[in-house]
Amino acid sequence: MNRYFKLAEDGRIEGRAVPVGLSNSLFQLPENGKTEGDSSSLSFPIREQEHVEYVDFLERPLPLVSDTFKQLLEKYMPDMHWNLVMLTDVRRVHQEVYWNACPPRTRCLSTRSEYFKDGALKRLVLEGNKTYEPFFQVDGVRETIWIVNLAVAESMLRRDFYGIRLEEVERD
Repeated sequence: MNRYFKLAEDGRIEGRAVPVGLSNSLFQLPENGKTEGDSSSLSFPIREQEHVEYVDFLERPLPLVSDTFKQLLEKYMPDMHWNLVMLTDVRRVHQEVYWNACPPRTRCLSTRSEYFKDGALKRLVLEGNKTYEPFFQVDGVRETIWIVNLAVAESMLRRDFYGIRLEEVERD
């Protein structure tokens, strides 16, 4: 049985870049993540801070990955659609390239998954009898949850990615 991991921000890093004015509603992509034609491109300022850390994964307000992390994910999901997002530090006159992915949305929640009263996911449990894409988004929850399989997780650990935490996901 393959193992799966949730992508999460490393909470120990202070001063991570925080985009201002960015939300999930800005990117309306098809459910399968595949589109025809040109990619979307947007630019957002970041919140002013004394020190800014440009990590490889930003979970909120919308999941974004660095250019190097995107290159790795493309090896496993070459047909996935990406939206370019430029994060701009106006004070320092500096820009960093990030990408918003549209991984396939997958109905994968086990009946053992638990929810808070407001509908937010409390405990994520995947159905154990299925094989999933190497990189996908959990469908049927309020939050945006990105999952990678063991092969992707091991590839990530062999590289020098910064600011990403992998949390193993339970399965039935």
